[in-house]
Amino acid sequence: MSIISSEKKRIACYESDSNEKMLPTTAMNYFQEVSTNQGNQLGIGGDFLKENGLAWFLVKYVIKFNDYPLYQDEVTVTTRATGMEKFCATRRFTVEDEAGNAKVIADTQWLLINRETEKMERIDEHPEMNAYECFEKGEPIFKKIQKINRIDVEKNFSVRFLDIDFNKHVNHVKYLAWAIEVLPLEVVKTKHLKEAKIVYKAQCFYGDTVTAVGERIEENHYRIDIVNQENIILCQLELTLA
Repeated sequence: MSIISSEKKRIACYESDSNEKMLPTTAMNYFQEVSTNQGNQLGIGGDFLKENGLAWFLVKYVIKFNDYPLYQDEVTVTTRATGMEKFCATRRFTVEDEAGNAKVIADTQWLLINRETEKMERIDEHPEMNAYECFEKGEPIFKKIQKINRIDVEKNFSVRFLDIDFNKHVNHVKYLAWAIEVLPLEVVKTKHLKEAKIVYKAQCFYGDTVTAVGERIEENHYRIDIVNQENIILCQLELTLA
C-alpha cells in the first residue's frame, strides 16, 4: 500500500456554517493542504515540480459526506495515492472522527502536465514519483458529467483576487462554493450536501466573470455548469443533497 499521511485538525468557527457543521469546502481545503504537505515531505512537492517544469492538473473529484463534523470537533485528515499509470494518478482522502469513523471520503484524478508545453507527461519518466510507493494502476473514479439541458437556476460571479491560489488561477474549491451558492435558498437552508461529482475542464483567472447555470434533475439532485464570459465551460458538477 502507498504511503498514508495524516494531520489533526480542529474545526474552526470560520470553517463552519450557521448550524455549526463543517462546511463542505472546509474538507476540500483540508485535503489540498494534506496532499501538498505529503509531497513536500517526500521531496516531490511544489519546489520539485517547479524545478522540473511540472504541474499536477486536477481533472475529476468525487466527495461523499457520510456525516459532518461539528465546530471544535477534532478530526484526522488522511491522504494516499491510489493509482499511477501513464499520465494519470488517483488519490484518496478522508476526514475521520476521533473513533476512526470516516465522516468524509473523496477520490480525485490528476494529470501530470509539462508547464512549458502544456502537454501531458508520463509519470514513469519521473522515477522520483516512486517516493509515494504507489505501484497500482488505479481506477477511473467516474466517466463524465452530462451538460445541462435547461436552466432552472442561474447566478453570476466576479472572480476576486482572493479566489486565486499560488498557481495564479481560481482555486478548485471555489467551484463547489459557486455551485452551492446557485441553489435555491430554501434548499441550502434545509438540506445538506451528500455527494458532489466535479469535472474540471478549463482554468479561470482574476477579473473573469463566471456564470453558474443549474438544472434540477429530480428532488435533491442538481447538475451545474460553470462557464466564463466567453461561454467556455470551466467546470461541471453534479450535486446530491439529503
